[in-house]
Amino acid sequence: MVRQSTSLALLAKLSAPLLAVLLALAVAVPDAPTAWGSDATSVAATEGFKPAARGRRAAGHVLVAWSPLNLPRKTERVLDRIRRVRATTVLSSLGWMRSARTRSERTLERVRGGYGIPIDAAFVEPREYASFVPKSERGAIRRLGRRKGLVSRTERKLRGGHGKLRMRISGTPVRTFGAVPDGAAKAYEVLLRKPAPRSWGAPSRSFLIRKPKGVSQRRLRRAITRLVGRGHPLRIAGRRETRWLRYGEVVTPLAFVKRAFGEFAARPSGGGALQIRPRWVKRNIRHRRVPILGNVTCHRRLFHQLRRALGELRRKRLSHLVRRSEYAGCYNPRFIATSAGKRISRHTYGIALDINAASNPFGARPHQGKKLVRVMRKWGFNWGGRWPLPDGMHFEWRRFP
Repeated sequence: MVRQSTSLALLAKLSAPLLAVLLALAVAVPDAPTAWGSDATSVAATEGFKPAARGRRAAGHVLVAWSPLNLPRKTERVLDRIRRVRATTVLSSLGWMRSARTRSERTLERVRGGYGIPIDAAFVEPREYASFVPKSERGAIRRLGRRKGLVSRTERKLRGGHGKLRMRISGTPVRTFGAVPDGAAKAYEVLLRKPAPRSWGAPSRSFLIRKPKGVSQRRLRRAITRLVGRGHPLRIAGRRETRWLRYGEVVTPLAFVKRAFGEFAARPSGGGALQIRPRWVKRNIRHRRVPILGNVTCHRRLFHQLRRALGELRRKRLSHLVRRSEYAGCYNPRFIATSAGKRISRHTYGIALDINAASNPFGARPHQGKKLVRVMRKWGFNWGGRWPLPDGMHFEWRRFP
């Protein structure tokens, strides 16, 4: 018994410093970063609007370049001329899904009467694009074809958990053979091989760029600016500025908007307007009273945070920052038509507001009060005044508070 007690005591003395060292190592070693982000588990989690932490391996090296007025085709060639820089073109386009079936011929979606479900799709060169996604997804990306695609995992959830689908989008039959994480899909709903069919309309171009540490963003910007001119709006962003390396990454991707506010079928009705199926409008669009502005028409799920934001402004005696006479609306189903192709305005979902419109025209230098912007951002609204082509009047949903 004496020998056993002595041995236990000696073991305890040796184990204590060893345990301390192990604990120190556990604290000192950081968690392994996920360079491409996790899959969407909820709308709030999938937003990814926080800047990536410093020191992540791919954060400072992979960038996206895009412009709301589009960039020319030869941008990729200009970037590739810079030593050790590699770029690939991603064409994004809005398609209209008329039907979706499972491989077992079960109908998931079928839309008639000229209506379609808007689909946010991207067309890539598979071998080039594969080098910008995790190794685990590269094999699937290389299998992409012109009518053989992949869906993002959020899109799979929108289709009831089905990733292997037969879809008809803008007159094109598309078969999808699986789903990839939202990060690998850059939050697009569907990935296909280039070129984009003409029936989809004019695509938007963005460029994924891989650069070495010795090449600055400023140098890349100079190279593109020499091509398009000084007055051309240009956005270059990396993991420190954004999560989604895609066209228009300053706004919430369409797939996440659908998850939060529902998916509708619509059809163009002339003059850039959209006609939405009445069932979705009846279910979601409401006319209610809010502080400062009075009666507004928005999506029913937006009112909670909108009332909180405007209520805080009123409590802090900042109501004068919102001029009721310059309120230009919330729900307004329409396109955003630019030379970079058509996009669906977030006003279509009733989740965007135009405030102080007369003094903040589109494309001009914004003149919104800093405290107004700060309160709206606090309550989950994204402000258009900081976009490459400023829209100072515009506040749109970004997340639920």
